[in-house]
Amino acid sequence: MSGDDLELKRIQLRKLRQLLQSAQKVEQTRAEVTPMERLKPFLGDRAEEVLNAALEQYPEQARVVINKLAELADKGALQDKIDGGTLLQLFRRLGMRVKLETEILFYKEGEYKRLSEMLK
Repeated sequence: MSGDDLELKRIQLRKLRQLLQSAQKVEQTRAEVTPMERLKPFLGDRAEEVLNAALEQYPEQARVVINKLAELADKGALQDKIDGGTLLQLFRRLGMRVKLETEILFYKEGEYKRLSEMLK
C-alpha cells in the first residue's frame, strides 16, 4: 500500500510541476505585451498617429503617459475609444506641444490637389 501512495505522490508532484510551468508561460506572455499594444484596442480616429508623433517629439514623457493609459485600460477605467483630438488635448494639458503633420487638400477638376500646389 505504501508503494501505491508513493506512486500517487509522484503523479501529484508531476501534475503540480506542469501547472506551475504553464502558469509561468502565461505570465511571460503577459509581460511581453507592451503598453502600446495593450492600448491599441482603445485608440480611435488618428489617436495612433498622435501617439507616434508624441513618441518622436517627447519620448520619455510620452512613454509615461502611454504606461498610465495602458494601466487605466487594464483596470477597466477606459470604456470608450480615445480619438486623436482628445489625446492631443491631453498632451497639451500636460505641457507637451505635439505637432502633427497637416496638409490641406482641395478637390478640383476630378483630383485632389495640395494647397501648396494651388498657391504656386
